[in-house]
Amino acid sequence: MSADLPSFQRYQLAFTAHIRDPLHQPRPQGVPVKRMAVYKEIVFNNLFASVSACFPVAQKVIGKRAWLKLTQAFLREHAANTPIFRQIPEEFLSFLATATSNNQPLLPPYLLSLCHYEWIELLIASMATPNLASEKINPTGNLLTEHPIFTPAMQLLHYDYAVHKISSRNKPKQQSTQLLVYRNAEDHVKFLELNPVTFRLLTLLQQNTNTGKQALTLLANELGETDSGKIIQFGLQIMEELRSQDVIIGTFITIST
Repeated sequence: MSADLPSFQRYQLAFTAHIRDPLHQPRPQGVPVKRMAVYKEIVFNNLFASVSACFPVAQKVIGKRAWLKLTQAFLREHAANTPIFRQIPEEFLSFLATATSNNQPLLPPYLLSLCHYEWIELLIASMATPNLASEKINPTGNLLTEHPIFTPAMQLLHYDYAVHKISSRNKPKQQSTQLLVYRNAEDHVKFLELNPVTFRLLTLLQQNTNTGKQALTLLANELGETDSGKIIQFGLQIMEELRSQDVIIGTFITIST
């Protein structure tokens, strides 16, 4: 701690250092033990509650004792980039990425993916969405000849584990997994498991302004399918199903000048 700092700042740094790591950082002089204990309990309990609420499955998978130690390490070691309380789970993911890269023995290899999957629900539920101009969207538009528009509150995800199947009784091996997470018209967060072909189709549709048919033709070429008609028919069924589930909200209306 720099001696050049004003005394009140040195006190603040010592105070917070002890809260974060009470076993290795001394209690500031003049602070009663009981009063210091109140601060330590309040800070950690609030942090623990916020993290645990966002990652209930991860907590159960690694067990209460390991989860407690992991949260203590988060408080002790991580320097957050935001003071916003609701962003604590995202900060925990940043910490966990470093923790898993250090190969800590308590952490299973799929823990980061599992926590990211659990956090996505919070992200999609609170995601601010733009006010789409209704006159530019045709909810019943032709998905083949026009450009499909997706709900703005959605994420396409790829994991090396079947994170949506992990539980305290199911510890998976590596398995390529594609998921779609979105918020429907009733503001409910939904999860869909996708096959690789559907995942690629949605990626193509999101990347550019292709019509559904153009994206499906590109997909047929990538798959080496000489009969693109089969892929187009398959893709149309998929897109119509996604429209019925509020993933696709319509097609873009081109306004002629």
